Amino acid sequence: MFEQLLKFLFLIMGFQFFINPLVDAVPLSNSALYKDSDPIVQMNIADFKSTIMATSNAWLIEFYSSWCGHCIDFAPAFIQLANDVKGWGKVIKVGAVDCAKDENIPLCRDFEIMGYPTLKFFPAFTDATQLGIARTGGKKVEAIRFSMIDFIEQQFMEKKAPPHWPLLGPLQNETLDDLWSHYNNNEIILVFEAVNNSSYWSREAIMDAHQYAPYYPPIRRVNMTRQDLITKYNVQSLPAFVFLERSGKSEVYQIQPDREYMKKIMRKFFDSENEGAFVIPKSTLTTRKPHVVHEDVKAAKDQVYMADLEGALLYAFGHEVSIHKLIAGKELTALKKLIDVLDRYFPGRAGMKETIHTLGRNLDNYKKQIRGEEFAELWHNALNGRETHQEWVGCRGSRPNFRGYPCGLWTTFHTLTVSYALKHPGNTEFDPTLVLQAMKGFIKYFFGCAHCSNHFIDMAEDELNPIESVKSPRQAVLWLWAAHNKVNRRIASDASEDPKAPKIQFPASHNCPECRVDGVEREEAVYDYLVKLYSSENISSTGLLVQINPARSGSSRIQSIPLGSLTFTSYDISLCAAIYLVSSLILMLVLCRILVKRRRFVRKQVYDVCGKLM
Repeated sequence: MFEQLLKFLFLIMGFQFFINPLVDAVPLSNSALYKDSDPIVQMNIADFKSTIMATSNAWLIEFYSSWCGHCIDFAPAFIQLANDVKGWGKVIKVGAVDCAKDENIPLCRDFEIMGYPTLKFFPAFTDATQLGIARTGGKKVEAIRFSMIDFIEQQFMEKKAPPHWPLLGPLQNETLDDLWSHYNNNEIILVFEAVNNSSYWSREAIMDAHQYAPYYPPIRRVNMTRQDLITKYNVQSLPAFVFLERSGKSEVYQIQPDREYMKKIMRKFFDSENEGAFVIPKSTLTTRKPHVVHEDVKAAKDQVYMADLEGALLYAFGHEVSIHKLIAGKELTALKKLIDVLDRYFPGRAGMKETIHTLGRNLDNYKKQIRGEEFAELWHNALNGRETHQEWVGCRGSRPNFRGYPCGLWTTFHTLTVSYALKHPGNTEFDPTLVLQAMKGFIKYFFGCAHCSNHFIDMAEDELNPIESVKSPRQAVLWLWAAHNKVNRRIASDASEDPKAPKIQFPASHNCPECRVDGVEREEAVYDYLVKLYSSENISSTGLLVQINPARSGSSRIQSIPLGSLTFTSYDISLCAAIYLVSSLILMLVLCRILVKRRRFVRKQVYDVCGKLM
């Protein structure tokens, strides 16, 4: 029994060595918008080039950021698109890169990704010098699918299409003998249609059928200019479907100009040879609820956290700015203006203020331009060994891609407007729009979510209430507050909205009852509330990184793991493990002492009995 107790003791002692790797292994965030089960090839800097380079298929790649609200909104549509064209993989595949991941910064910089989401086409046999072809236009599934068809046809026009790709263009001067010599199949399908190249259904049908070649015969388009073929097969009306056999037999069918109808036709004719091959993927696009403003929400008490302010700056400079390939002209001016505003008005800790000041001083040496890699090095040197990541506290979302950086950035600029107003109350010598102009410049040139950036710039340049209409620091505070509420109203109930923190008109009535009376906002009360909330003395230090010596190597970060409404750091868990270990040791010692006493007692009893017998 004593041997078993020793084994148990060693097991308990090993618990401490086990718990720390377990804590470190717990993923604190997973920013991907797509699951492994989605038909989207997810790539990173390690495998991007090896995946798309020198392949015989083209690619449509989405460069996105997992915190970007428009990317979150677009994700269901992109998943539906990927399911919709899953069968086109022999010709073109769909992939994605999360530029929000630090390791992908050089990749997204090299491919000149300036906004999210960015869709780029890469032709077959892409080499390392090609940056891809940016896709412009709407983000609806049908529009993107049509642009994929256009890109494929462009490859044929430029004679870059591999020989195994299906021909999407209509027959020109080819004869039937030419077709039979070109294809090894014993059947060919001719789809007769009107001369209307803006219709995509027949080209989509060709792409859908190509995945099952050679089980499905090739499909070729024929338009009204080929009167010889129309007469030969007695085509009475368009569109028509003519099934040809090498033996000379032919059958003519009237069809509907519809992609789904063509799928049914192809299954009817050929699924007996390829049973169960064609399955129409179900739509994964969720129904979008109409925009609503949440009024009956019991939000938590408002609180600004320094962790969120510093976290926003760490990401903005370490990622959003550093990802640019080249910063020059108006971009460089906007960047310097923001750093100058932060240097003067950011109410951060001494370490962060020193970092900002050093960054600005070193950036002044670049008069015309700076490469993204050079700026990243300036930022790294300015940090002087300090942590580059900060967990969100007040801006922490219920999922990793909710809130976070956009929330931290809004909070930072609100704090800056209040800091400026408190330093220059009613002073007309200073530009009251200084902070707002710095914000506008950063959002315009560096904020990754292109859709969000465009909306903010439109709002900042609105004829009725542009930034230039602000005449005092107090008005600047209220302008940004009103602008933020406009954004909340616009994106309420979007896919990017955190269900645990719905978009409301700020501040909530229970936090500031006097700010909104009978549905009417009272600006005096709102201003007083904002000044109190965002003033430096009321900013909480909860959740900040602990940095004993920034120059030391290694991390001083305290990672946290949420368990329900509680949050435990790795130190908390280690402490619990240590207490558990010590308690177990004490219990084991007590048990051992009891066992030893029991043995002595048994021996004494045996001795007494034996003595009496003697």
